[in-house]
Amino acid sequence: HIELARLSGNEFLLRGVRDAMTRLSRARWLEVRDEAALGRAWAEHHAILAAVRKGDAEKAARLLSAHIAGSRDRLVTSLHDERRGLRARGFAVVGG
Repeated sequence: HIELARLSGNEFLLRGVRDAMTRLSRARWLEVRDEAALGRAWAEHHAILAAVRKGDAEKAARLLSAHIAGSRDRLVTSLHDERRGLRARGFAVVGG
């Protein structure tokens, strides 16, 4: 994530992505807790990188947008489904 932002040459974007990744580090494990989820995440990342390597900016942007939306949706669903268990482990889940 951070390296793709760095490749953009946009320092503002780089700082934003780096900050977001830091803030999300505690929650990201919720999305890849099993082999299927981990495999999906790797496949999405590899497809984005393949498009970048081919110079297909439109495809890379489309895949990246889908990855972000899917990750967000899976994280929100996981937080909702695991709310009680997370609270018992000391996580505060607010909203939703």
